[in-house]
Amino acid sequence: MTEADPTFVRRKFTITERLDQTLQKMATRHYQGNVSLCLRAAIESHRKTLEGDGQFAARQVARQLDALQQGMQELQADVDNASVGRDEGQKETELRSAVWGVELTEGMQIIIDALDSSGSPLRMEDFLEQTELNPSQLQESIARLVDLGFVVETTDGKQRYRHAGQNISSQNRGTK
Repeated sequence: MTEADPTFVRRKFTITERLDQTLQKMATRHYQGNVSLCLRAAIESHRKTLEGDGQFAARQVARQLDALQQGMQELQADVDNASVGRDEGQKETELRSAVWGVELTEGMQIIIDALDSSGSPLRMEDFLEQTELNPSQLQESIARLVDLGFVVETTDGKQRYRHAGQNISSQNRGTK
């Protein structure tokens, strides 16, 4: 028997109503309603899977996963190399910026740098003295940093600001 001249055999079998409905839907959708053709295609596909033709697809998926993993390692190496020579405050700011997908404005970065160099919470007047920001730029930048969770207002009632991750006990040092 050759593929060009197949011999057909009529089979009698039973299937559940649910499977029959599924078979009918598949035949209608993919084989112009030809249930026999749908069954033959399903059997052929299953035979290929059982005989290992599915291993080719699995190997392709494995190669794609390997390529993804290599890409992730290269990306991690790029991130590590970009962070070399930066202090911890800059690394934390860049990490938050990357994780949250937020690009810091120059004013926001100036405020974070001022907090990094101070080591303790700062008042608005302190920021104005230590930076070249005008009051409206300062207000806007601090408000945005607070909204993003980079900076928080202290709870001591003195309207000072600190890094969100800064140890609360350190806010009592250097009260200005």
